[in-house]
Amino acid sequence: MKIPYNYHTHTYRCGHAIGKDEEYVKAAIKVGIKSFGFSDHVFLPGVHEEGIRADYEELDEYINSINALKEKYKDKIEIYVGFEAEHFPEFIDYYKDLLDSKKIDYLILGHHSYLVDNKVTDYFYKGCPKSNLYRYTEDIIEGMRSGLYKYVCHPDLFMDYYPEFDEDMRVCSIKIIEEAERLNLPLEVNLGGIGEPFWDMEHNYSCRGFFELTKNYNVKIILGLDSHNPKEINEANIEKAMNFIMTLSLNFDPNYHI
Repeated sequence: MKIPYNYHTHTYRCGHAIGKDEEYVKAAIKVGIKSFGFSDHVFLPGVHEEGIRADYEELDEYINSINALKEKYKDKIEIYVGFEAEHFPEFIDYYKDLLDSKKIDYLILGHHSYLVDNKVTDYFYKGCPKSNLYRYTEDIIEGMRSGLYKYVCHPDLFMDYYPEFDEDMRVCSIKIIEEAERLNLPLEVNLGGIGEPFWDMEHNYSCRGFFELTKNYNVKIILGLDSHNPKEINEANIEKAMNFIMTLSLNFDPNYHI
């Protein structure tokens, strides 16, 4: 089973991925991907978050590395350079500058945390209150409305932290899905780069409960491999994700292009 695209790929710079940039490209070519994007966790001026994202000072090296691969492999694959980013209000002008200056090709919206005095605070953790779920929902919708992002990564991220898809999950999911429909903004089924045994249709993201709700709306579903290791870009992982999509009969776009 093949897909022609993947725009959710990390690099070793984030501190929790491994492998050389070129190894990801070679793996993508091997499985038949034609349009491939690097979207490491966004580097932020003045924010140090070891093991989560690279420091801002690595920005030019990251961009130059991917641009060199664009040229080297231009006859085999389209390559794009971007970032997965939280919609931090403090950095909206920075995001706009990255896009307007064409330093990067795209941003994808991937909320994990919010900032308090330039300190990163996770929405979700073991035992976190349900109020965090509602803050996450409000913040991700604000990001969706900004027009800065090509699509929403793992909109159901919260299911990696809560034990069941309950009424609060349903309410927040519908809010996100309704906004995606209104804005014509795709939602991502996320493979997570995790593999067995963690990726579960019921309790982790991607989550059956969330994505079954999307069938009630005119919202486009796309696939993101969220790779953190070149070896995760393989036919078995793609087949696993596509089985999830087909089992739920989602409105999947097999030819999405940023």
